[in-house]
Amino acid sequence: MKKWPVLVAGGVIATFSLGFQGVASAAPTGATAHPTGCTYQNNFSNGAMAKCSKSNGGHYRAVVICTRQDGGGKIVLEPPTWRTSGWSQVYCPPLTSFSSAGINTKAD
Repeated sequence: MKKWPVLVAGGVIATFSLGFQGVASAAPTGATAHPTGCTYQNNFSNGAMAKCSKSNGGHYRAVVICTRQDGGGKIVLEPPTWRTSGWSQVYCPPLTSFSSAGINTKAD
């Protein structure tokens, strides 16, 4: 009868040891990089488009700089959604005009 608690204790210790090893091995193994092969352009003179050929685990989105027609300066706009493929598009709002285009990238 005294051997039973020792076996149970040994099983509990083995279970916790294996469980902690499993958690440690589940850690991420690599970092992501910024997208590559990116291009951007103005789109019909009132917006911008951007696209990257490889996301490399990162994200990108178009950027447009618009000039306010009331003399209030320039505003920078980006779409709310980051992309990993396809075209990202953003447009100048009414009462503004296109000034320049660009692209914003990030590594996740």
